[in-house]
Amino acid sequence: MSASRSSVSRRVFLLVCLICVGLLAFALYLQHWQGLDPCPWCVVQRLGFVLVGLIALVGAVHGPGARGTRIYSTLGVLAAGAGAAAGAYHVYLQSDPVRASKCIGSPVETTLDWLQLGKLAPSLLQYDGPCTLKPWSFLGLSIPGWSLTWFVILGIAFLAIALAARR
Repeated sequence: MSASRSSVSRRVFLLVCLICVGLLAFALYLQHWQGLDPCPWCVVQRLGFVLVGLIALVGAVHGPGARGTRIYSTLGVLAAGAGAAAGAYHVYLQSDPVRASKCIGSPVETTLDWLQLGKLAPSLLQYDGPCTLKPWSFLGLSIPGWSLTWFVILGIAFLAIALAARR
């Protein structure tokens, strides 16, 4: 991979990382200033953005060759895919109030409680809300709808980086 392609890959990795930081900052704004407490599935999606952002940050700092770029991109696609799956499931949960109420006491909630991630970073990873519909939406999409959208966009960005590294 040429030096200019490596530079472009580093910049795209950095952009992906900054987008994740911005999305997490917006989640904190909604939580702490708008009073929208996250639910367990919100925390799972936040963890997805943390993972995607960290993969992108390491890729940007490392500035690997073509093979390393493909490895980071593959990891990023997998992490973004997992985040998109969580976002899609959350959208599905919120489409029915009865289904959404089953979020409380779910295996996801039990796992988060067992891992005690809320104690690690309480302002970001502590959940207090149910998975029911929230009053916030933008352009017709709820918070998990936007989360799903961004995971897809970030996954596509990682795919583009990988394809550029192949040339």
